[in-house]
Formats: sequence, C-alpha cells, structure tokens
Amino acid sequence: MEYKAFALKYRPKNFDEVIGQERVVITLKTAILKKHVHHAYIFSGPRGVGKTSLARIFAKSLNCFEGPTVKPCGKCTSCLEIAKGTPLDVIEIDGASNRGIEEIRVLRENVKLSPTYSRYKIYIIDEVHMLSQDAFNALLKTLEEPPPHVKFIFATTHPQKVLPTILSRCQRAQFSLLPLEKIVEKLKVIIAQEGLKIEDSLLYSVSRAADGSIRDAESLLDQLVPVILEKGSIDDVFSFLGIIDEESLNMFMQYIVGKDLVASLDLIDKLVNSGKDLGVFVDALIEYLRNLLLSKVSPKAFKELSDVSPRSKDIILKISASISVAEVLKILDSLIEAKELSRKLNTIRIPLELVLVKLLYDFSKDPAPLKTAIMAKKVEDAKKSEIKTEVSVLQKMRQEVDAQLKNLDTNDDPIDIDEGISPDAQADDNALLVEIKNRWQEIVYDMQKKRAAIASHISLAQPYATCGSLIKIAFDRKDCFHKEIVESNKNVKFVEEVISKVINKQIGVKFILAEGVQSPLQNGFRAQAQAKANGSENLQAPGKTESKGSDISADNDFMNDLLDTFGGSYHTDNE
Repeated sequence: MEYKAFALKYRPKNFDEVIGQERVVITLKTAILKKHVHHAYIFSGPRGVGKTSLARIFAKSLNCFEGPTVKPCGKCTSCLEIAKGTPLDVIEIDGASNRGIEEIRVLRENVKLSPTYSRYKIYIIDEVHMLSQDAFNALLKTLEEPPPHVKFIFATTHPQKVLPTILSRCQRAQFSLLPLEKIVEKLKVIIAQEGLKIEDSLLYSVSRAADGSIRDAESLLDQLVPVILEKGSIDDVFSFLGIIDEESLNMFMQYIVGKDLVASLDLIDKLVNSGKDLGVFVDALIEYLRNLLLSKVSPKAFKELSDVSPRSKDIILKISASISVAEVLKILDSLIEAKELSRKLNTIRIPLELVLVKLLYDFSKDPAPLKTAIMAKKVEDAKKSEIKTEVSVLQKMRQEVDAQLKNLDTNDDPIDIDEGISPDAQADDNALLVEIKNRWQEIVYDMQKKRAAIASHISLAQPYATCGSLIKIAFDRKDCFHKEIVESNKNVKFVEEVISKVINKQIGVKFILAEGVQSPLQNGFRAQAQAKANGSENLQAPGKTESKGSDISADNDFMNDLLDTFGGSYHTDNE
C-alpha cells in the first residue's frame, strides 16, 4: 500500500475529531441544527490549524444524504467522494493558481448549474486573499445573491488582504493556534496507532517547534519516525530535526543557577556542532525564562500552563527556589541585548557567550588585569607629567589641597567656607597662624626686596586661617582685583617660597575674599604707592637706611612692578 503522510492520514473526518477549534465547531454545528446556514463563510487563521479540513467536514455535513447533519454517515456517495477527494459537487479551488478574472467568470457560469446528486454545490476557495481585485469584483454580485443551491467557503491566512466588500458578504470564523497540550494529545494518538514508542519530552519538543500548527507537528513527527525506526532510539533526533529539546533548556538553566560557566559554554559548543540554530535556542531560552518568572510571581498561573511538560514544570519549580526575580529579569535583559547585538555582528554565538561570562564569571578571583593596566597607565602618566613640568613637592601639595577645596571656593562665588569665623578665635588654636601673623610685616618686606609690586598687593591682605600646611590669606571684597593679580601660578609660588623661607617650613597658600579685612601694613603701602606716583623713593623697611640706586635701577623697578601687575616680565640689557 502506498505510504500516506500523517497530515493526510490522520486528518479529521468529522466535527468530533477537530481539536483546538471548539468555538468554530460549535458555531457551525448550531447553524446546521437550527437550519440557519449562511450562503458564504470565510475561515481565517494561521496556517495548519484546520481551516480546509473543517471546510470539508462542513461540506460533508451539508451534503450527506441523511442530512444536513452534524454527524455525517460516511457511507453515502457524497460522504465517500468527499473522503476520497473526488466529489462532483464540492469544488476546491486554489486561489493562488486561479486568481484571474477569467477563472472567476467560469465560476460564475458554473454556479448556475444545479448539483449533480447532492443538496448543495459548494465552492471551497483556499487562500482566497490571493485573488486579484478584478476577480474579487467579478465575484461580488454572485457572492451577494447566489443561487439557493450554492454555498461558498473561503479560507485565508491573511483576512486583511481580502476586500472589505467581500468580507461584508460572508460570515467569518476565526481559527486560533492550537495549545501545546492539544497537539501532544494528537501526536500520542498517532504514535499509538502507528505502534511506536516515543518519550513525552520529545513529543513536547516537537509540539513546541510546531508553534501551534497541528499540521507542522504531524509533519515533524512524520520526519522523525524513519530515524527512530532506523536507529531504534531518539538520541540524535533533535539534531536531525533542528529543534531544541526541553532537556537542553533545563540543563542550561541549571548551569546558570549553579554559576557553572565552563559547562554552559560546553553546551553552547555542542549545540553548534550538532547543527542547532542558536537563534532558535535563545528564543526558546527566553520563553523558558518567562515560564520561570511566572512560576515566581504567579505559581497558580504557572501550574495552569499547557505549553510546558509536567517534567519541565517540576524542574522549573526547583530552579525557581534557587533564583530571585531580580536575577531572572537580569538574565532576560541580557539575552534580549544579545539578540540586538547579534543583528550588528551577524552572529548570535559571540553575544551569547559574552552574556554567560558576565553572568557567571567569578571576578573576585580575577587579578583584574584591566584595572591594573589602567592604574599603571595613570602612574606612568603622572611620572611623565612630573618629569616634564618639574613639579616640586610644595607645588604638588598645593594642587592637592586646591582640588579638595575646588567646590568650596570658585570664581563664580568668591565667598570662602571660613567666612563668618573669627580670625582671632582661629589664631588662639593655631600656632602656625599666630607665627605668620607675628612675622607678617617681615614677610611682606622680604617680598618687596624681590618683587615690590607683589608686595604692594599682598600688603592689602592678612593671614586669615590655616588648614594643616595650607595658609589662607584674605583680601577684603573691595580688593578682589588685587586677589586676582596674585592668584597666578607664578605669583602664588613666589609667595609660598617667601613665607616658607621666613618661617622655615614648607607651606601652601590659598587666597580668599572675606568681609572686613584690614591689614596692619595696608596704610603704609598705600602711602608707598602714592609716593611712587609723586616720584619718591621706595618705602623703607623698619631699621633700614635708605638705599641709593641709579636712575636705570629705578626705571627697572618701575617696569618690573608694572609687568608684575599685568603678568609680564622685564629684563635689562645687562641681564
């Protein structure tokens, strides 16, 4: 006997054998029993869910010699011919092959003829959405007012492509994808009748790969049987079919929960070597994680799932006890990112393995070579910078202090953090501040010997506070111009060197603005500035005799003072 494919051999022959479309079956049965059969129906839904099969059963029920009946006899001429596929009064038309207006014109002429021996002449047009617009328009009038002996049954996977004028003239029956449990039940019936023994886990994997289509599931099972008959086992059937078995998903998830990076990478390698599509594996894993998440947040809904085998449900429940919802969400997000990255890299293996390393690798045992390299580079850059700029120990100290106080004293807001604290109270507790205040006049006059202009600016300030080895020197708010002059790196370094030399201790300097600053030297240096304006000599230090200098020296002092004020430098021809 010629071999017959499972999808044809086990095609439903009556309403009771149809699975997963109970709502549509009840509607058609009720129409037959109530004698309320419409002249045109359109069956829409995904491929392989039973649209054409149910159309034939409906036609058999309408034309059975004992009918119309919901239980055709299967013995009359009409039932037998429909079962064989050779009925005279049930005409099946492929819409994709007969989509032109000429074919529809022939149909319009034929509908006028009475059925040969049946009750109705029934036209079943499969993939009706493939008809051209002209063909649809030619069908409209016949479809709206057909002869009483004609019924139309249209089947389509894309109802949105059918003209609204056609849809409005038909009663619509929407078919849905079949639940996994229903498909498994049908496959169990088939293998029982075929005398085969196949594990339930394999049937669930085949059903899941069918993605809700009973025809696809039957075709996959049909493809699987020769392998089982030849080898006597199902060891390599998953590789043969290119589907992902539940056992691999369960094992992979256990590796992730157990933080076993090596085993999970080995499993990925085995899947690739066996010809599996890692893209399909990632999709299946995301679906698996969805079920795992559901078991955590809604155990009741998880137990009612029909697309997971009982054994996998038990394993998922065990895994859920060892993982948190946050961890499941993290893995899901990582896999989704891996899928997006795979589109750029044109491969899913590298993103998937990166996800596993990020999730499972124990970084606490890692010497962190990247971090070490970064720190080493920073040290090397710092050394190069130190050599290049010849930064002194004092200058580095000042820069560190400035960095710490950067957020406390900015150009936008010159108010120092110490504003409002009495300098006298600080002096009582700070011996360094007391010493600098006591020797302030000596410090300023030492500055005057070398750079009179800087000394004249500093004379308007006073020691204000100390912070470790950092000295804050305050200007009154009205003297902010003088503060800006002495704040250049060159001038700050000069002031630090003079003060450090006088008190015999390395210090850093920071200039601030404060209220009510009145330097004890302020009046003397203001008088000096006025004397210079009148052409007089420099102000003498206490206990010192007036120094005599040439006109050239006086001119040089004036130019250096002027250039110091504006950040320049001046040298004589003798230098």
